Amino acid sequence: MIIEHPWKSYATVAGLSTAIYYAVIGWQYYLPEIKSWLGQRHKPVQLREINGQSSDTLGETEPPEIDENNLVDDLSEAPAWQSEEMFETAEKLSTHLISEIEEAHSKEYSKPDLILMMQMILKNYSVLIGTPFQKVINNRIEAECAKYGSIHLSEGDIIEVWRMV
Repeated sequence: MIIEHPWKSYATVAGLSTAIYYAVIGWQYYLPEIKSWLGQRHKPVQLREINGQSSDTLGETEPPEIDENNLVDDLSEAPAWQSEEMFETAEKLSTHLISEIEEAHSKEYSKPDLILMMQMILKNYSVLIGTPFQKVINNRIEAECAKYGSIHLSEGDIIEVWRMV
């Protein structure tokens, strides 16, 4: 039996085999990352609140008036995350995470164990969730994991770390 276009048949079979192979590998080893990636892409955009008003009603109100006499008073009222205590809390958490990640590397923790350990640590620092310090802590975690190279955390894993146990 002679096939009319053997290279076309070969390319079709090789392409389908490759696609099935990578689908199985992705399903088996990267399912949490795929789910988090798909979950982030399809989540509706959440509207945040500004000065106690939802952004739905911001278009209906007039812009706030600026009182030039009290301008200095307004600047002294910094957001809560800009306080000295929050900064010290973030530094303390960073130091704690560095030592724990080093210990996890020396004791050869698995990825799920490392994530669980960090979740337990972050449970005590829940005041940092949603602040700019959270991004800094995420960068520190990624840097420390890359430093030792035994466990690499994806973006989905970092999101999972901040979920409370």
